[in-house]
Amino acid sequence: PTALAEAAAAGLRTFEAAVADDLSMPRAAAALFAVVKAAEQELKRVRKEKGEGEPLDTAGLAAVDDAMERMDAVFGIFYDVPVPAEGEGETREAPETEEEIPAEVWGLVGSRTAAKAAKDWAGADALRDQILELGFTVKDVKGGDPVITRV
Repeated sequence: PTALAEAAAAGLRTFEAAVADDLSMPRAAAALFAVVKAAEQELKRVRKEKGEGEPLDTAGLAAVDDAMERMDAVFGIFYDVPVPAEGEGETREAPETEEEIPAEVWGLVGSRTAAKAAKDWAGADALRDQILELGFTVKDVKGGDPVITRV
């Protein structure tokens, strides 16, 4: 087996041991990210060598894919977000794309984010209400951009 395949196997063993050890999810997640990092390093190596060195380790990447699939059987994080078909109801579970959100809503969301940063909670609430009147909701995501969806 290649070094990448060995890293995938070691990550999977660590993952399985963590899960068996009273569901130690922090250790299990660290094992998942170790496998992802090993695959990323392989891709970076090939890009850096620009085809002049060893070819892409496809067997190792297949081992990584297998390990991640087995880990995902526990985590359940690699899935398609369900979106109801046309006419199946008013709710929509997937976020709107940027093209579907009017510029006015984007402006209000930006102003709301600035108001929250300035701790102007009343102003942020008023802007949220204006966004709602336009038919959209805003969900704040810690450490990330707000998620905007149609009501």
